Amino acid sequence: MKNKSSGELFIYFKSYLQKHAIYIVVLGIILAASIIRINIYGDPGLSIATNDTQSYVESSQSPLFSSEMITGRRLLTTNIIYKIFEPKEGYKIKANGSVDTTRRVFQRGFDKIVVFQLFLSIIGWGILAFTISKSIRTPSLKVLSTIIIMLFAFSPQLADWDSVLMAESMNFSLFALQLAILIKLVFSLYKDPNSNATIWLSLWMVIYFLWTFIRPTNLFVSFVTLAMLAGMLLFVKYRKSKHLYSAILFSASLFIIGAVTTGQSERSQNYDVYQDDLLIYPERVSILKEWGMPDPSSPEFQPWFEKYSTKTMLRFMVTYPGYPTNKIIKDFPQAFNVANQTYFKAPEQWRARNIMIPIGESFHPENTSPFLLNLFMLFCLILIAFKNTKGISRPWAWIGIWLFLSAGVTMILAIIGDTWGLNRHALFSTMVYRILMWINLIVIMDIAITNSTQNNDLSLQPQK
Repeated sequence: MKNKSSGELFIYFKSYLQKHAIYIVVLGIILAASIIRINIYGDPGLSIATNDTQSYVESSQSPLFSSEMITGRRLLTTNIIYKIFEPKEGYKIKANGSVDTTRRVFQRGFDKIVVFQLFLSIIGWGILAFTISKSIRTPSLKVLSTIIIMLFAFSPQLADWDSVLMAESMNFSLFALQLAILIKLVFSLYKDPNSNATIWLSLWMVIYFLWTFIRPTNLFVSFVTLAMLAGMLLFVKYRKSKHLYSAILFSASLFIIGAVTTGQSERSQNYDVYQDDLLIYPERVSILKEWGMPDPSSPEFQPWFEKYSTKTMLRFMVTYPGYPTNKIIKDFPQAFNVANQTYFKAPEQWRARNIMIPIGESFHPENTSPFLLNLFMLFCLILIAFKNTKGISRPWAWIGIWLFLSAGVTMILAIIGDTWGLNRHALFSTMVYRILMWINLIVIMDIAITNSTQNNDLSLQPQK
């Protein structure tokens, strides 16, 4: 009896391995990539500050349960992280890479932040790679998609930001994590609108909330999310889904709360836009004065600016749409020009970087090709979704459109809301366009291979 039980157990184990072999391979790739990521980039506790780092430190000094925690110069998520890891003696910046590119150093307290950023990056991108591989039906493409996402995420163009003391690393990682959960939810609701996905929905809400309150522009993705979710109500099958209504209510509430809190932040005043775009032209100054702006050299200007600058700038853009239109057309291609950080150098890693940087350049092209290719591939995917109503093209088309619009909205806000640091401020948007390019390519290949295989199987069946 004992031998028989052992034999049955062996058969079950063998069957389980055969059935899940492809996912064991995928997990092996993710684990191997994570180990390589940790080892080839040097000591994970080394960090580099920037001119913005001090503002993160100061903003995190606000009491945890206070309005300043969500209306200060920096937003809630980074405030919490910097508050949690602050050492007893406080943060002390020892290396700033904003003026000259320099080397990373050990900085007490900051070392825990960058290790956390590394951990979050590995978790976020690893889960995204695994989720996408599970949503792909062709075994070889499951493996290929995992390799592509790992190379994309762990190339210097993204991995270097884990050592930089700003919001970029957490912005990328939390977005990847919430995207993985969103893909899970979209496919689950597509198969069964009334499926039990409460845990996944709750987890997505938490991660999405934390991601939203990293950068002000992230807030406006909630508007895209709200519109995309509301659009699903046009289909009868989704109108009885409690999860859909919960997600709509959450997105609407988040957008309203975020709009109120960020509107009170000094970050919404956009002084650089006034200084570099509006006040240098006499005709624009005349228009603003007609609308109540005091003379910029007068003592009354600063109080007016703090209270009315945002509303006045929005009024100017609506009244004279040529200004934001020209600005977007001019700066949009430039936003793709630089994909890597310029704050620190690591000459001791020259062997690894001689390999990783060219690979990263292949996955992060520094031109508008990802945007143009996504336009073409999304058009194809939408056509497939209309024709193949029973396949997986529809949920993928929804995800692709959501990603494309999210990148577009944040890109436009980055361009019209600032006049310097465009490449860094638009880096999230360009990252989304770049990863979407690879996701769309894998998805279209998967649909083509799957449909071709099904058609071949049907052609081999005997005709009646």
